[in-house]
Amino acid sequence: MKLSDKIVKLRKMKGISQEELAEKLNVSRQAISRWEVGSAQPDSLNILQLSKLFGVTADYLLNDDYESDYDVPDIRKTESAAKNRVKKVIALCVFTFGLFGNFIIYILSRFIEVRVPHITHENGEKWYHWRNGYSYKYFIQQHNLEFLTVIFCFFVVFALIVALVPEEKFKMVYDKVRRYKTK
Repeated sequence: MKLSDKIVKLRKMKGISQEELAEKLNVSRQAISRWEVGSAQPDSLNILQLSKLFGVTADYLLNDDYESDYDVPDIRKTESAAKNRVKKVIALCVFTFGLFGNFIIYILSRFIEVRVPHITHENGEKWYHWRNGYSYKYFIQQHNLEFLTVIFCFFVVFALIVALVPEEKFKMVYDKVRRYKTK
């Protein structure tokens, strides 16, 4: 897309007339008209002012190969890095939630007594004697917390996978699964 087309597109997206743009840039309306038909080019100062006014980079305005500001390589890298940071922060929150949930269950199992088996062997036979005690395993069983514990563990594992496995690996696996399903 040429500079002239970009100026027209951005001006219309902003909802301003040629006269309003001319006032903001301190140039004549005829100058804006010549820029938009491509018979003249704005100077470097005006390019800088246009980029600030429209919220785009000067690279985007000057390079005809860029269809959007996202096509500028530095912006693409910056946006990708920002997405990765957000993904890692969310993964850290999910990881912390799962770890904290399991930790709370563990702490409760150390303060609340449950029936715990005590095994003895007499005359070659195994005898179970039930006593009150503290046990993570039996606390979970007696209070029916298996599902909740599994969910917390899933959060921990899922968050670790999301945070540590590169996005390209996810895409590769997704593509393989999609191709396999279409066969």
